[in-house]
Amino acid sequence: MAYGLRKDKAVLVYGLAGSGRAVVEKLAEAGMRLLVWDDKLAEMPEALRGLERVFWVPPAEIEWRDVQVLIKTPGVPMESDLVRAAQAAKVPVMGEIDLFWRREKASGATFIGVTGTNGKSTTTALIAHILKSAGKQVLAGGNLGVPAMYLGELESGGFYVLELSSYQLEIMQEMALDGAVFLNLTPDHLARHKTMESYRAAKQRIFDLAKPDATKVLGVDQLLLREIAAGTGAITVSVGGEAEVMVRDGAVWREGKQVLKLGDFVDLPGPHNAQNLACAFALLVPRWCSVAEFVAGAKSYRALPHRLEQVGAVEGIRFINDSKATNGDSAVYALQSYPAIYWICGGQPKTDGLGACVEHLGAVRAAFTIGEAGEDFAATLQKRGVAAFVSGTMERAVVEAFAAAKSDVGKGPVVLLSPACASFDQFRNFEHRGDVFANCVRGLIQDGEPAPRRKKDSEA
Repeated sequence: MAYGLRKDKAVLVYGLAGSGRAVVEKLAEAGMRLLVWDDKLAEMPEALRGLERVFWVPPAEIEWRDVQVLIKTPGVPMESDLVRAAQAAKVPVMGEIDLFWRREKASGATFIGVTGTNGKSTTTALIAHILKSAGKQVLAGGNLGVPAMYLGELESGGFYVLELSSYQLEIMQEMALDGAVFLNLTPDHLARHKTMESYRAAKQRIFDLAKPDATKVLGVDQLLLREIAAGTGAITVSVGGEAEVMVRDGAVWREGKQVLKLGDFVDLPGPHNAQNLACAFALLVPRWCSVAEFVAGAKSYRALPHRLEQVGAVEGIRFINDSKATNGDSAVYALQSYPAIYWICGGQPKTDGLGACVEHLGAVRAAFTIGEAGEDFAATLQKRGVAAFVSGTMERAVVEAFAAAKSDVGKGPVVLLSPACASFDQFRNFEHRGDVFANCVRGLIQDGEPAPRRKKDSEA
């Protein structure tokens, strides 16, 4: 049976973005009969229409007796009507990651999972890069970029490194991890998880899925995570606090010995990346690589797109794309990473607005706000003593921030896009937002001198 599924009964795939589409394509290749549905679509996507034995079926027409399993995409909540109907009909509900595990569990490969509110993409990519640089066969994916079902097949000795979101973890039952990293926990996705305790429980499943001999790593800089540390058997990591692996005095320490100098890793700036680095070290050394292999790999690592990514430099001013910072807690890390910041922020605000950012404004020389949150963010920042300007659009914000930063060249200024907001008011997603920012920077290089900075509304 392919994927442990029978071919005489149908598979229902609910949600066709990203991982859902990957599930349909791979199960179709295996000869399964598929029923597909997506609440946000009016009809079958063009890309799936040529597949055999794939049928677009509205919920009212589903014959549950003919369905062996419902596979839902992460964005579909367990409380949705279709999921509840499946449960009422005693049809199992699962996600893409467990389906991928069914395909690859006999391969002999090593499985590593990484989760956390912030930094999980960078840490996933960093772990994968270090292993690759040490000569291992490695494929990375999951919540990071490539759906797991699209990953190729590895042989014994290879590594699958998977970023796992709370939405993926809450439904996972089958995967058995050799390595599990839980970085941090700050408020996010509470509209779905309702409480921080429920959110933690979803994330904490990464340890429930770990093998008895797995290497587990837990960041303990938040109270909710310190509370569970003793029961996990994980190696603890802290930035500034006490733990088995600690970041302090510009270095990473383990068991009282300095093991890494943070200054050696130029593409991993700021305390948040220090945590990412320390957690990766705790996971990989000595089980899967040596200290020397770790250092060599981490030194050659380059930032992921939209995560503190340098997209250009004009007249001594660096432009940093941190579009992935879709909430205040994420943006804090960027605000801690540079000495002189001309900050572009705003967009579709989260419930806590700027959140913790207001406590980390020491390096912000001026702010330029965009999108729905623009006026509110500017007013909040002005009350905190920051020169803040309502730019409105990305194009105008880049021009105005560059003009302001030019007076500060000797102090190492950066124009930083770290929005602390969702992107959907003006952009398709955070990647689109970051690409627009990068295009605006290229426009500065091509078009010459920008317009002068506008006055604050209060000065106009």
